[in-house]
Amino acid sequence: MRNLIFLIPIILLSSCATLMLRKDYDIRVSSNVPNAKAEIRDSVYSLPAEFRIKRSKEDLNIKLLSDSLKRNYIVKASPNATFLYANLICYPILPIMYGIDFTNQKRFYYGKTITLNTYDTTSIIRPKISKKYNDYWTKSFPTNKGQINLIYSLSWVNSFYLQPNQETSKANTGFWGISAGLEYYYKEKKYLSLTGSAVMDFFIPFPAAVDFSGEVENMYSVYASLTDNYKFRRFTVGYGLNYSRNTWQLVYHDRFDPLDNPDHADPQIRAVERPF
Repeated sequence: MRNLIFLIPIILLSSCATLMLRKDYDIRVSSNVPNAKAEIRDSVYSLPAEFRIKRSKEDLNIKLLSDSLKRNYIVKASPNATFLYANLICYPILPIMYGIDFTNQKRFYYGKTITLNTYDTTSIIRPKISKKYNDYWTKSFPTNKGQINLIYSLSWVNSFYLQPNQETSKANTGFWGISAGLEYYYKEKKYLSLTGSAVMDFFIPFPAAVDFSGEVENMYSVYASLTDNYKFRRFTVGYGLNYSRNTWQLVYHDRFDPLDNPDHADPQIRAVERPF
C-alpha cells in the first residue's frame, strides 16, 4: 500500500507531453516565393508569418498562393521530442507514461518552422524528428544478383548462459569478439551467408593488460553458420545451420605468492574445463 501511495503521484506528474505542452504552439511559415501567401485552416497569411497553431494528429494542409502559381503542401503530423524522449526519465513505469500521453493530441506537432520551397520535387513536408525516423526506416540498400560481399564485425557485448557437466549453470556478460564471412546474392534480395565468429566475456570494454589473482571463470564461444536469407531494406530474415563450441573454464591465478614456493611456481596452477 505504501508503494502504491508513492506510485500515484509519479504517474500523475510524469506524463510529460500531457503536462508540459499546451494544446497550441507558435509556428513560423515562410517560402522562397516573394510576396506569397499561405492558406492554412481557412485562414490566409502573408509570408513569412508567425502564428499559433493547434496540435493535432491530422496532417496539415497548406496552399501556397502567389500571382504566378498555386501549390498544395501536406505537412505530416509528428510526435514531438517531449513525448518521445522525456518520458524515458521514468523508465521503471515507462509503458504507463507513454500510455497516458498516447491518448492526448499534445504529443503531436508540425515542427517549429515550415519552409515552402517550390524547387522541391515533393509536396510532403515532415518535421525534423519525423524525417529522421522516416529516412532511417525507409532507406533502401539495393543489391544485384551475383553480388558478393565480404563481411566483418567486432562483437562488443556478449551474454553467456552455459550448463557445464557436473556444474551449476553459469551466466555472465562481457566484451569482445570478432566475426567474418561472405554473402552471395543468388537473387536480387536473397543471399547465402557463411560466417565464423569467436566471442568472450572479458570484463573490460576496451583492450587492457590485466593481472588476475585467485579463481577466475572464463567463458568462450566459437561458432560457424550457413544461412539462407531474405533482405527487406534494413531487415534480414533467414534460416540455416549453426555449429558452436562453448567453453566454460575455471582458472586459478596465484601471482602474488612467493616465487620460491615450488608448488606455486606456475602462476596458473589449476584450470578446469567442463564439456556441454
